[in-house]
Amino acid sequence: MNELVRLRPSIGRLRYLLRASRERCPDCSRGTRTLTVWVTAAGEGEEVAWCSHCFNATCEPVALDEEHRVRFQTVRTAIARKRTARTWAAARPALEDLERRGLF
Repeated sequence: MNELVRLRPSIGRLRYLLRASRERCPDCSRGTRTLTVWVTAAGEGEEVAWCSHCFNATCEPVALDEEHRVRFQTVRTAIARKRTARTWAAARPALEDLERRGLF
């Protein structure tokens, strides 16, 4: 979490990336599933996940665990310090950009 990643979907509130990971896709077993956890400024969590092969995508509310709450506080501190971040329209391009730059 060295970089603040911001997401503004066409509908909904601004979100900040808290965590990203990858695992084998349980649906197609050929692709890699990217799992991301985002949070709004109000502290509402959301998990956005998709497969690189079958593109089975999900977007669901998620309760923030202790790790997420700690990271959320880091995000809030960065926001308060007016740290700038590029704003993305969707989760996938944001993560692809992090990967291209070697940050994911």
